[in-house]
Amino acid sequence: MDANCGELPITTRDGTTAVTTRFIKGVDKRATITKGRSDFFRQAHMNKGQAYAFAFKCTSKGLRLIVYSI
Repeated sequence: MDANCGELPITTRDGTTAVTTRFIKGVDKRATITKGRSDFFRQAHMNKGQAYAFAFKCTSKGLRLIVYSI
């Protein structure tokens, strides 16, 4: 992530749910998703207590976050 803020697409493994979120990079170079995260959780029917894996993927379109239910 070269920019201090931008868009981060989040998708489910099977691609059925996709939301573009916003992030901001702090002075410590850690990024925080600031908007859209809860929309994705709701649309993907993510449940408290269920285990999920998160993977970043760099594509020709930029950085993406893929969520896997395990």
